[in-house]
Amino acid sequence: MYLKKKFVQLIAVFIFIGFLSCETPTNYQNETTTYNKSIKLDNKNINNNSLSSKILNEEKDTAQREFLNIVLMLPLSGKHYQIGKSLLNSAQLAVEKKNNKKIVFTIIDTGDEERLLSQLYSVLEDDIDIIIGPVFSDKVNQVREVTKNKNIPIVAFSNNSKIQDNKLYVFGLKLEDEIKELLTYSIKRNLKKYAVLVPRNEFGSRVEKEIKQFQSKNNLSTFIFTFYNPNSPDFYNVSKNVSNFEERKANLEKKIKQLEKENSEKAKEELKKLKKLDTYGELNFEALIIFAQNFQEVSNFSSILPYYDVDPKKVQYIGSSLWAKNLSLKEPGLDNGYFTSLDIDNRRKFEDMYLEIFNSKPHSLAALSYDIVGLISNLHQDKNNFKIEKLHNSNGFIGINGWFKMTSNGNVSRLPKIYKIENQKFSLLN
Repeated sequence: MYLKKKFVQLIAVFIFIGFLSCETPTNYQNETTTYNKSIKLDNKNINNNSLSSKILNEEKDTAQREFLNIVLMLPLSGKHYQIGKSLLNSAQLAVEKKNNKKIVFTIIDTGDEERLLSQLYSVLEDDIDIIIGPVFSDKVNQVREVTKNKNIPIVAFSNNSKIQDNKLYVFGLKLEDEIKELLTYSIKRNLKKYAVLVPRNEFGSRVEKEIKQFQSKNNLSTFIFTFYNPNSPDFYNVSKNVSNFEERKANLEKKIKQLEKENSEKAKEELKKLKKLDTYGELNFEALIIFAQNFQEVSNFSSILPYYDVDPKKVQYIGSSLWAKNLSLKEPGLDNGYFTSLDIDNRRKFEDMYLEIFNSKPHSLAALSYDIVGLISNLHQDKNNFKIEKLHNSNGFIGINGWFKMTSNGNVSRLPKIYKIENQKFSLLN
């Protein structure tokens, strides 16, 4: 009886979040395009007449209590304005997909440093139900400082678990989840000795901490960390250090001299082989974990490391969700490597839908906006009584990015997938 009850609950959750499928009604594109034209989206401003732009799906012909007031805090100007534009488009798309007429968006541009706080204080005078955003941790901390006594829930697009708190949800794919999934899978493949390549900054320190914690809990043997300067990385020198190139090169020269003294036929045969090599001796790791800051760094390392005998045909390359780009398929050094990611197949369906409507490709974070706004819109659709506790469903939800579960302490659990790069395609491993 208990199992039957849990099965029914689980089916209900799947149906409950069914709006996240990627089928587009025939008349949907035209409606959304028209709706989007009412907003000015560029790197200068959002609205010339007010501190915040209010977007209503239609006139408020019912009581105000029926409307859910959502503040979207996105970088709509400055160097990250394209991220903000993509997240805003996705939020609109989620509401239009559900055909919800009871959502009010108040938009605050986090890219406008001079007006950010004044806009925030202004909207806090209204009856705000939830804040979605910001994207970056420093802005999330700013917002939290202002709103901490207001008891307003915040769903941030950050992936930094250090900032999560009661009713402050970190909605991005967290580093802990990526590392746990990667290493759990790697252990099953019987990989025991690892080299880790990370920047020398807060991010690199977090990677080191998470890996060492996992190592301690699972009694793993060897992790060798190599750090690089994130401001001006010397890719050649760092690659040499990873492979212990100089020492292994010296070992080769020493071995050649030793064989030359022997002057035997066996020694001569071995000399012929050694003189074609750059180093002598095996690497002290079986797998190389590369958690870089951006994909260009991944590309540089994967191009240079093989020249220093870190051969991807012999060493297992392992990466983060940063590798979940089509650019990875064009990097020979990443072939046969595997990495974590949210659901790539579902994301492609979402990208196709987004492209058809907005005539541009969405940012990689856009599906997060679609998932959370769509979920909240769905929860508020029928009885007009959305409460934050409804997000704390014990079974979790299914979105474009796969399964996720939110708890009151701000934690958002995810189960990232593992993909392998082979034959210029992404293959699902787990």
